Amino acid sequence: MQISIFENDNSMPEVVKQAVTSILPAFVKTTDDTEIASLTVQLALAFGDQGLFPPVVAAKDAGREEAEKKLVASFQRNLQLLVQKTWVEKADEAMKEEMLQRIDALSKNLFNRDYHSSLSDFLPVLHDVVYLLFGTLARSDSFLEYAVRIDPDFGFFWYYINSLPPHKEWSEEKCRSAVLLGICFLANF
Repeated sequence: MQISIFENDNSMPEVVKQAVTSILPAFVKTTDDTEIASLTVQLALAFGDQGLFPPVVAAKDAGREEAEKKLVASFQRNLQLLVQKTWVEKADEAMKEEMLQRIDALSKNLFNRDYHSSLSDFLPVLHDVVYLLFGTLARSDSFLEYAVRIDPDFGFFWYYINSLPPHKEWSEEKCRSAVLLGICFLANF
């Protein structure tokens, strides 16, 4: 990935630069659930979280469950609305309808706390939603640079989802954190 896009931009917030250069690579590599929780909160800050995300990654309790349900419900509503309101070419109408079904299926997995399946479904769903929004440009090698220019927050999000492999061998907690971080950004996008 093109880390220099973030490092060389003086207008890029320091929290995003640090997330790209050290926090995200550490998150991808770690297997320690305690470290995952800490890195997840730091990545959420880079996504602009205003303190609403820490309860989602807090110790397992009823508050965590409720915070997660609210986050997933907000994500589902916002992403469905985004897809529904997106104008697409006639050739992409079927894909648009399929996306709404895939968003529902992904949300069902999330509500059922099936995070391994959710991570595997989440990344392709996001790539296809971005394709609906930006067309073939979203599949070009220069899209990251374009995304950073039009909206640095969205550019960092695009970098994030393209840095995540769909690891089935990750722990349930790591898969949960990876998906919920993306949802954190999208629920407020």
